[in-house]
This record gives sequence, structure tokens and C-alpha cells, in this order.
Amino acid sequence: MQKATVIEIGNKAIDHTEPLLLFFGEGVTQGLQEYAIIQKIEDPKKVKVVVGDKIAFGEEIYHVTYVGQFANRNLQEIEHVSFVFAEEPHEGKLGSSIYLTPAKLPNISKGMTITYQA
Repeated sequence: MQKATVIEIGNKAIDHTEPLLLFFGEGVTQGLQEYAIIQKIEDPKKVKVVVGDKIAFGEEIYHVTYVGQFANRNLQEIEHVSFVFAEEPHEGKLGSSIYLTPAKLPNISKGMTITYQA
């Protein structure tokens, strides 16, 4: 289990019409900051998410239904992942994404804990 803390939320990071949240580490580029949720993972090298895991956004628990081929590497190297809150599509999946259910955005706030649970 690894924990992360939300340290910043870009002013365009949460769009309730899109089931997508972009998480980055503190090294996010200036151009992406307004669209990103900045997280600080305790030990990013130890993060490994697989289908069947749970991810908790504060007290809200989500189930991992798909892990893109680049998702774990991006989490470990730059603390980046695209969380998609939708059923896993049959095609057109994002390689840097993790699909989660239920298909609704969690409440995100600065200082909250994200828990990556096996």
C-alpha cells in the first residue's frame, strides 16, 4: 500500500462533464499545471497497480478495472496517471490510464490522501 497527498489542484483539473482526472507529481510542466492534480507519493518506486486493486480518494473507494501499459511506469517515474472513472471500453483505451469504478468522479481536495491498495 502506498499513500499520496494532493498538494495542488489546477483551476481546470476537475470538469464534471468529463470522467477523467490527470494526476502528476511536482515536476509537472507549467502548461499542464492548470489541468492537473498534483500529488506527492510517499515512495513512488513502490507503486504497482493491477486489475482488482482498490484506490481510495479520501474515504471514497474505487475498484481498478484496467491498467494501461504505461501507467505504473509513469506513476513510478513522474507520479503521473490518468484516472478514468468509467467502464473499461473494448477499444481506444489510454496507455497511461487506470480505469476505475464506480463511474463517478470522487471529491478531491487539497491535502487529502490517495491510497493505492493492493
